[in-house]
Amino acid sequence: MHATTDRLWGIILAGGEGRRLQRFIRLHWGSKRPKQYCTLIGGQSMLRHTLGRAERIIPPERLLTIVTRHHLGYAREELYDRPPASVIIQPCNRETGPGILLPLLHIHQRDPDAIVALLPSDHFIVEEERFMAAVEGAASFVTSSPRYLVLLGVEPHRPETEYGWIEAGDLLEHHWGGDLYRVKSFWEKPRVKTAKALYRDGCLWNTLVLVGQAWMLLMLFQTLTPELYVRLQRIRPVLGGRGEAEALKDIYGRLPSVNFSRAILARSAHCLGVLRVKGVYWSDWGNPEQVRMDVARFAPGSDHETSLSGNGLSLNAGRRP
Repeated sequence: MHATTDRLWGIILAGGEGRRLQRFIRLHWGSKRPKQYCTLIGGQSMLRHTLGRAERIIPPERLLTIVTRHHLGYAREELYDRPPASVIIQPCNRETGPGILLPLLHIHQRDPDAIVALLPSDHFIVEEERFMAAVEGAASFVTSSPRYLVLLGVEPHRPETEYGWIEAGDLLEHHWGGDLYRVKSFWEKPRVKTAKALYRDGCLWNTLVLVGQAWMLLMLFQTLTPELYVRLQRIRPVLGGRGEAEALKDIYGRLPSVNFSRAILARSAHCLGVLRVKGVYWSDWGNPEQVRMDVARFAPGSDHETSLSGNGLSLNAGRRP
């Protein structure tokens, strides 16, 4: 393991409902299983693929997976072999803000000097080794520049209107992990004309994979979402103990839904960098047609010219013990 990852922890975000693919999965599989718990390509679920990717640079005991209680049936199938205390259960889904802050509090309690990588569990990535090398590069940068958070921005291959985009500003550092720029602005699901301009101008797809010091992330939550921070802070006396589940049930019952991107990232450009990731095929798999095309192109034994439609796309259960 590289020296830059010695303090690196990961938060696997698996608490979402996967609403954009819900109808697609129900139609082809007859299930409401969120996409992170589905095996759409290969022999593992998207969650297991994410864990396998992350373990290239982060040991299992430092990978925390946040899940939602009403998904526990699916989660137990996928996380049966995870280390103790690595699965964090939230009573209900209150968006990505609480979904990040809760495991972040766990990490900070265990390791106040931790560097944290936020890793969504429902993204499709082909060149996994190269992608995780970029995460390692981001960790190296924030080790030497702790007041920065680093987003991974993938070089696009089309003017996509369904993704978030990042416009890069000045070059911060030419790093072994890639070129690091200031974040100039964000563009969320732009119109066709704007997407074409962003593509032409060399802007990047926002993967929402973020690397930063745990204390820096906590400071941003405290400053920008004080109500959320104060309420979840009450869990600290029982964090990791028997009383945590009951305390969380009470706190989440009155907790506001907070979107991390809108509440934190969009208001933190002054401390954000973006690492340009080259040569990686990435998709957030929010569009059924994109899933069909990618499965046709990348599934083992598939012909790149084969087009899947209707029931031709096989959705299987996740990995089981």
